[in-house]
Amino acid sequence: MKKRKNILIISTPDISHAAGVLAYDLHQGLLKYHNSQMMVYGSKHKRKDVVSYFSSQRLFFKKVIDKLSRKLKINIKTDSNYYFFDINQRKNLLNVNKVNKLVEKPDVIIGYFANAFFNIKDLYDLQLFYKAPVILFMADMIHITGGCHFAWDCEGYKNSCSNCPAIIEDKHKKHANKNLTFNNHLIKKMDIQLVAVCSQDYNYAKESTLFKDKNIKMILGGIDLSIFYQKNQEKDLRNKYNIDINNFVILFGATNTQEKRKGVKYFIEAIQKLENEIDLSNFSIVSIGRGKLETLLPNTKAKIHNLGYISDFNQLSDIYNMVNLFVVSSIQDSGPMMINQSIASGTPVVCFDLGVAKDIVLDGITGYKAPVYNSSILSQKIKKVFLKSSEERKVMANNCSQLAIDNFSKEVAAKKILELI
Repeated sequence: MKKRKNILIISTPDISHAAGVLAYDLHQGLLKYHNSQMMVYGSKHKRKDVVSYFSSQRLFFKKVIDKLSRKLKINIKTDSNYYFFDINQRKNLLNVNKVNKLVEKPDVIIGYFANAFFNIKDLYDLQLFYKAPVILFMADMIHITGGCHFAWDCEGYKNSCSNCPAIIEDKHKKHANKNLTFNNHLIKKMDIQLVAVCSQDYNYAKESTLFKDKNIKMILGGIDLSIFYQKNQEKDLRNKYNIDINNFVILFGATNTQEKRKGVKYFIEAIQKLENEIDLSNFSIVSIGRGKLETLLPNTKAKIHNLGYISDFNQLSDIYNMVNLFVVSSIQDSGPMMINQSIASGTPVVCFDLGVAKDIVLDGITGYKAPVYNSSILSQKIKKVFLKSSEERKVMANNCSQLAIDNFSKEVAAKKILELI
């Protein structure tokens, strides 16, 4: 029998947050075989195996201090579309001695969602302190760039991150190059493996300056299939949300309709093009998130149901199960993980050809992909699902469920991580 190892998972969001749940699912999967512990930025939950780096009181004061610091500091302007939050990655965000007081000595360190909680310097120092190998999850591009979470068309991460388009003023652009150079120096000395959650990011990493010479694996993000599964309760769920049982129902997420990378404008264009071809009076669009989709489609014949922001995964699973199709118009993404959740729930997906869609949205089998930015083809793919018979849609739904079981349940993901450990 193999010895149980102590594993430390470091991830910013709390375990009840959407992203935090994914890290917690991994933690639970590993617990069956090893002693796993999570350290998060701040947690409201009292669990022995989940450690909060900051207390609730410390979190409050930290927010106040950070706000004052931002006002006093010279503000380095960045293009918000690149999500360049940490200008100087050469400084520690974690205190090793504090971490050592909070957690049991780890044999393996797993870095998940960073979000200004930890950086490469912190992982390097923790590795020196504990003599433990590091497994780093690539939830976006932050770990392979000089500071941006999404590089768009910039390929600076393949060389030196010079002349960074994310930083507005020329005099400050040097920071991206300094970050990349500094991180490259550390990574070369580290025992570190990078895990991409989709083939797109795997290919980005293989071409990156930071990880092209390191061990890189691809493991699809694990989904809890006890929550996201095919329920076959469409009629009851539609009655619950007052949605016509006979309508063709589309799900769309619009947390922030102004967020460029979510490509909401392309979804709007696709629906408008669809409206010119078929009668949408028997269509329903379920909108979740804080965005008001009805204000962007004021003249549509489709019925729009705005359910607001959904944080409860069980409720989200119900919503996937009452719709015929999930439409995603993201134009820059590693996921989104909602694609995994939808397919696990037996709901086909129509989206642009990027992120995890490249791996699990199989044309004609679990949904359809359109070329990025092409709202005309996106519209045609929605129409294609609409025109299918109920039996053909049932086959697609079953294809979706089976793909999830075989390829990205949390158990499958944990098993692949166990192989790395």
